[in-house]
Amino acid sequence: MSSLVFQLMVLTLVVCSALSSKPPKSQVVKCAVCRSLVNEFHAAISEVDPRKKIDIGSYRIEADGKQKLSSVKYAGSEMHMLEMMETVCDNMKDYAQARNKETNKLEAIKLVVNGAMNPHFSEYEMVQDPELNKGLQFHCESIVEDFEDEVVAYFKDNSELDIKDSQEQFCSKVTKICVGVRDEL
Repeated sequence: MSSLVFQLMVLTLVVCSALSSKPPKSQVVKCAVCRSLVNEFHAAISEVDPRKKIDIGSYRIEADGKQKLSSVKYAGSEMHMLEMMETVCDNMKDYAQARNKETNKLEAIKLVVNGAMNPHFSEYEMVQDPELNKGLQFHCESIVEDFEDEVVAYFKDNSELDIKDSQEQFCSKVTKICVGVRDEL
């Protein structure tokens, strides 16, 4: 009898160990949302006219009657990022969870691109979500809320980077959301 109990304990430990090595599903989804969030910020930055400038600095008038203002690009500026953070998570309604058929990687993909069905849709297998992808918007809102300062600082300085590099840097190095996530469910 004690041998059977010992075997059950070992089996339980093995199963628990295997389960604990995988990140929880919510962490995998949050990582996928983080990558999509980076895509949304890059898209918003690229849509702004590169000639558009805003004045920043102190609006305090100096003794000589002048203000210390400087003009910077609006795209990727602190003001632009703060405005984006107010609405960017609404875009997650247009996303769905899907697994890339080639890499088996879970992603949050945009269903409609430029008014038409996503041309890469056939490369994915849709993942059924009982919450109808409301979790994507929830994770987006939590990322934006928890990492507001990091979003502003990162895109202010790195808006010119390649999207894949930005996803890796922002989601793994800056926020650490994707650290330890192996894209498995």
